[in-house]
Amino acid sequence: MVNRFVAGPLQAGPLTWQKAQWQPLIQRMQAGLLSHALLLKGVPGVGKDYFASALATRVLCHQNSGEFACGHCKSCELVKAETHPDLLLIQPEASGKPIKIDQIRQVNDFARKTAQQGGRRVIVINPAEAMNINAANALLKSLEEPGGNTLFILVSARSGDMLPTIRSRCQMVSFTVPDLAQAKAWLSDHIADLLVVDQLLSLSSGSPMTARTMFDNDTLAVRGRLFNAMPELFRGNLTPVEMAKEWHTSDLIELLAWMGSWLDDAVKLKLTADESCIMNRDLIRMLDYIAKKVDASDLLVLRDKIMLQRQQLLEGANLNRQMLMEGVFSDYLELVM
Repeated sequence: MVNRFVAGPLQAGPLTWQKAQWQPLIQRMQAGLLSHALLLKGVPGVGKDYFASALATRVLCHQNSGEFACGHCKSCELVKAETHPDLLLIQPEASGKPIKIDQIRQVNDFARKTAQQGGRRVIVINPAEAMNINAANALLKSLEEPGGNTLFILVSARSGDMLPTIRSRCQMVSFTVPDLAQAKAWLSDHIADLLVVDQLLSLSSGSPMTARTMFDNDTLAVRGRLFNAMPELFRGNLTPVEMAKEWHTSDLIELLAWMGSWLDDAVKLKLTADESCIMNRDLIRMLDYIAKKVDASDLLVLRDKIMLQRQQLLEGANLNRQMLMEGVFSDYLELVM
């Protein structure tokens, strides 16, 4: 299989806010004390993929003394070319699909072999919570009796969904949202408009990688289109069916997150009247309108319903997208009538 990391094929070092996680692991590696299995866990969008890529590259690098991968030895060149024989990346075959037992059987076979480049073999499973129950149980054997010089790197944004027996066999490495100044500095290297940087970080709850993806996908423009359509729904110029027909082919996980966050912000405005505490400050007029029309309890009921539907999509549920969005837009309309 192609050993392609989500963040790119070669990451020589971690992101600027990951030094606290990086340095102890490198010190343990150089002392020969690195655990055979690591679980990189934390909220989405904070660079766990980058960290996994950088760590795998460093572990495989033939230059043993430095903190980072050298980038030019034979091993680094193989990683760069995505052809390293001692690196295996396991991920779902399609977005929202599980990691299956046949993929983990491939892991188990790989883990038993001798490293072709004379060092370690590295297996990255991302996202680890995507393993179905059979796949997870199949992995336990290798975690309990790993082959010599084999390193497992499991990456998860929902480690609580993983088998406790898998978590207990891994060294936990936790990641949180970086300091706002660090996130701004990193994002500003990619985005010139500082107002856009601030808006993206607000919408992504401070997760810089999520903010960068939103920028690359022109998410602000898409979100703006949806926001501009909502008053037309409220005025009766568009029906929930028409709205759903327009939006059901969009990224519904992202769309439902926006619509849930609008209700969260309306509750905050209703209870505090403090604009500084809300995420969607650029949508203040619509949020204030909703807050004045609807009881906080009703806002929270719909917010919970929407976030439950989003969670079902995240877990791979095969929901009828048109009917789902008809229901969401109908619920929004009913809320403000």
